[in-house]
Amino acid sequence: MLLVSHDRGAIQAICNRAILLEDGAIIKDGNPEEVMDFYNALIAEKDNSTVKQTTNKNGKVETLSGTSEATVEEIGLYNSQNELVEFVGVGDSIELRITAKVHKDIEKLVLGYAVKDRLGQVMYGTNTWHTKQVIENAEAGSEYEFVLSFPANLGPGSYSVQTALVDSDTHLTKNYEWRDLALVFNVINIDKTHFAGSSWNEPVIRIEKK
Repeated sequence: MLLVSHDRGAIQAICNRAILLEDGAIIKDGNPEEVMDFYNALIAEKDNSTVKQTTNKNGKVETLSGTSEATVEEIGLYNSQNELVEFVGVGDSIELRITAKVHKDIEKLVLGYAVKDRLGQVMYGTNTWHTKQVIENAEAGSEYEFVLSFPANLGPGSYSVQTALVDSDTHLTKNYEWRDLALVFNVINIDKTHFAGSSWNEPVIRIEKK
């Protein structure tokens, strides 16, 4: 079956191979997540920006793009004991800590992030534009640490974090840096009732005899 679409979710859920065309020519052919990450970076490419793809130690292809006025210098996931972790339990309280460095004076700096499942589907994402925490007039040489606290209400499995440093609610105006697979972590079920699915939303079940 051949599926022609711009719907990232459908492509990554249904297909085991993706082909990206430009002016009738194939410019990318491979794993759907890899191809869609490349496409996403390509549509935001501006003057002096680049799109790079490298293979990490797990065989996954990381996509990096942007003009580099600001870049992510450090990223880590920490548990409630302030320990850097790769494995977290379902429902655990965790912190995603991201340090960004500004290399040129910029009027506005926005951090965006998304948590993606093993197929590259976004489980949740937002940015500091939507949370009304835009950094104004960021000076060259300055560094900012973003600390994102949230519960790991995810199903067991492997997940990745995507980061974006931009100037507004989208990377299509100014893309300082867009990084896919910036961090990879695993969720395991340690102490919760067995469940199926990609999110943990345990109910309180009440049974009454009628």
